[in-house]
Amino acid sequence: MKFAFVATEKASFPVAFMCRHLEVSRRGFYAWRLRPESHRAKEDRRLRLSIRAAWKKSRRTYGSHRLH
Repeated sequence: MKFAFVATEKASFPVAFMCRHLEVSRRGFYAWRLRPESHRAKEDRRLRLSIRAAWKKSRRTYGSHRLH
């Protein structure tokens, strides 16, 4: 989660500064960027898109209990 924050904010602040204050290594951040997306993350993204489609199909009226 910290690496994702660094990636989104690197245009505003230097990477070294953010890594130091978030107590993560710069090497770890750059290794994280090069790592392929995990199978779990791919499945979570697919499920999120499916749930969003069902929510839109219900005209955005169904809540989490009904979609579950």
